[in-house]
This record gives sequence, structure tokens and C-alpha cells, in this order.
Amino acid sequence: MTPILALALAAGPAAPPLFVAHASGSEPQPGRLVAVADFGATLADPDAKIAAGRLVSLRRADTPLPPWPRDRHVVLANGDRLAGTVTAGDGLRVTFSPAEKYADKWAIPLTALAAWWATAPPADTPADPAKYPWAAARTDAVRLRNGDTLAGSVESVSADGSLLRLVVDPGQPPRAIELADVAAVAFDPALARMRKPKGAYYRVVTAGGSRITLTSAASDGTTLTGTTPFGGKLSLPVPDVVAIDVFQGKAAYLSDLKPKRSEVEGFNGLGWPVAADRSAKGNPLRLPGPAGVSWCDKGLGTHPKTTLTYDLAGKHRHFEAAVGLDAVSGRRGTADVRILVDGKDRPIPGLKTLTAAASPVSVRLDIAGAKELTLVVDFGPGGDVQADVNWADARLVE
Repeated sequence: MTPILALALAAGPAAPPLFVAHASGSEPQPGRLVAVADFGATLADPDAKIAAGRLVSLRRADTPLPPWPRDRHVVLANGDRLAGTVTAGDGLRVTFSPAEKYADKWAIPLTALAAWWATAPPADTPADPAKYPWAAARTDAVRLRNGDTLAGSVESVSADGSLLRLVVDPGQPPRAIELADVAAVAFDPALARMRKPKGAYYRVVTAGGSRITLTSAASDGTTLTGTTPFGGKLSLPVPDVVAIDVFQGKAAYLSDLKPKRSEVEGFNGLGWPVAADRSAKGNPLRLPGPAGVSWCDKGLGTHPKTTLTYDLAGKHRHFEAAVGLDAVSGRRGTADVRILVDGKDRPIPGLKTLTAAASPVSVRLDIAGAKELTLVVDFGPGGDVQADVNWADARLVE
């Protein structure tokens, strides 16, 4: 027996991953995932039961949210990012082969696509495909590996995945482009659209960085299964799941709400507006942590000095967020952060003088019956230098 095999046998099977469940009407609860069903969950070690319809999120304990896929992937109009390869397609849909072994091939409607990366995107690629420097306003744009860009309308991808056909001039035969020469495609933003599910839905983050919306999902503690809005079937081992969030359920995210009042003063006349689901500089929301940097999908990006007030109308029980200086544009900064409920300060340890070393700070405030929530990001000792403050998963929970 080899030493490596002997060590593996001695260690035994890997322990089931530990999740932390956030839910309406209860404190965050850690435990091993036993089941997910009907927007509820069951945990064990220790035992906990989240009633149907009350689950807000499940997050792997001590595991940061991974960055978006860094290799070939597609970006959907709803913000989903799926690691994998487009292998064929016609004027209505593409055939997509996931990189991670979580599903068979999916047929994705062409109108659901915002971008398709046939190569690894550059590190400075904007988060929003519509803001790619080479994207077109009212047409598809094909970026070639040599740096050239062709504008037109993607007609199809050959069945063997070798050619992309692009209609450059209406009425003329499409141009055949070797797929080996294609770096990426940015689809016409005017045509890229996906309807949100009518009721509550799930969004899953995989260990490989994919973000996948599911209209239905269930788990037996070993496998997570579900269905995408376009009918794709998912079957994912639970150890490959990093997060399961429920949207349009018991939580309302501040990035989806319009504040009652918004004030940005800036420093020496230069201010940075509040950004929804992005940092103040327009980049992904990234927060440092003991286990590494988390790439957060929901939240607010702010910069001193910013004051935001939200109307609560007494409808919510808790305000939750992870607040910290951005892992890239806040590494050497400071900021003074305050949270007020109905005009009164609610002190949170670590927020008064927020530093990168102390980030992020977990916030969970009782706001039952409150009428207003105010978030204040003020200048710290270093002014506004490296002072981008992110409010990850900032949400109001019923």
C-alpha cells in the first residue's frame, strides 16, 4: 500500500460541508445540510428546521464566494454566469455544455444571452457586457483573438462547433468565422432579456464560480437538483455548492430598492454615486475575509460621504449585511460607518472606524416596527483615499 493511499484510508471520507442558514424569524443557524425543499431547509449537527417559505440563504461556513468563471463561459441577461462551452446553435438557441459536471447539455435561448466567452476574459473586463469597450449598441459584436471586432447578427454555430456564422450585411450570405479565431461575443443588449420568475426562486453559486438561477430546487443532503428558467436540468453534488440564495421571498435587497433619500457629498467636489450590485468604482463587490476574498453578487457599493435612507414602513424584522472596505479599492483606506434606525444611532462594533484589517463586519439589527433605516459612510482619518465601502447582501428580512 502506498503511503498516500494509507493516509487517505486513515483519514476516511471527507466530512460533510457545514452551512449557515439565514431565515425569516430565526437567528443564523450552522449545520450540515440534510434537505432543501419548498424554500425551506433542514440541518443537522446541530439539528435545525427552516420552515417552508422562510429560507433566505444557505452559505458554506468559512468558504468565500468564488470569483466568476475565469475561463470559457456565458453571461445571461439576468446576470447568471455559467462556466462551459457553446457547442452548436441556430437563430433561436445555443447548445451549451457545462464545464462543471452538474448537468447535461442545455438549450439556452439566444435572447437570454448577454455575452459568450470562447476564451478566458481579460482581468479588466467590465462586469456588465453592455460596457465591454468593443460591444455594439444595437447589434451583436464578435471579438476576434487578434483584437479585431466584427459587428452583425449571429446566425448560428455549426453542429460540430467549428464555425460561427455572422450576418454582417442584411441580404448577403453570412460570414463564416472559425470558432478557433473567436475570443468572445457580446449580444445586442436591446434583444438580451430574461423574465424574472413570478414567485420566489433560487440562485446557486458553485465552487467553480458559476451563478445559476433555479425556478425550483431540492436536496437530499447529497445532491442538489433543480430546473433553470429555460428548462435546463441541474444535478450538483452538495460539496460543490457554495451558496443557495432565495430571491423574491422573505428578503428584500437594498440594491433592488430605491432609497427615500440619497445624498453624496464627495471630497473636494468629487463624489462617487452609489452602485447597485457593484462597488462604487463599478467593479464586482469584493470583501476580504479570513478564508480569502468573497465575490458578492448582491449589495451596495458606496464611497465617503454617502447617506442613504430607506422607507421601512414597519414591514421588516431585521436588517442584515456584511460591511467592509473593498478588497481591491479599499485595501489601505478607512471609513466611518454608522447605521441609524428611525434617526437613532445603532452602534455596531468595528464600524465606527472601518479598516481593511477589520473587514468585513457582520451586521444584524432588529428593525421590527421601524419606519426608516439610514446608512452613513463618512470620511475616516485617511479622507476618501482607498475608502470604497461595500454592503454585501444588504437586505431587509421579514
